[in-house]
Amino acid sequence: MRVTRIGWAGTRTAEYGAMLAFLTGVLGLEVSHQQRDFAALGLPSGDTFEVFGPSDQDHGYFTTGPVVGFVVEDLAAAVAELERAGVELLGGQVDEQGAGWRHFRAPDGNVYELTSG
Repeated sequence: MRVTRIGWAGTRTAEYGAMLAFLTGVLGLEVSHQQRDFAALGLPSGDTFEVFGPSDQDHGYFTTGPVVGFVVEDLAAAVAELERAGVELLGGQVDEQGAGWRHFRAPDGNVYELTSG
């Protein structure tokens, strides 16, 4: 597996409104997509930070703090490598072309992500 950069981060919070206000008002990030209890915010680099509120059903395992996404050259191969290493795989989505993401729990107990970018 070859990690090329960190390309994504996100957090789940009970303080969704306050966090979104902080990210936009204090940090100056711009919302690129928003739904109920979810917002994606773009950075000038093209990277993304996402915030998930308490009603979000897809990221219930984001319980250890912010999640960082490591960009890899070959997502399917990297996920297979995690499987062979006995790493706990969590939710995610990998399409037929190998694009997407996969969350996992690392030995430190925290949740991380592999992504195709």
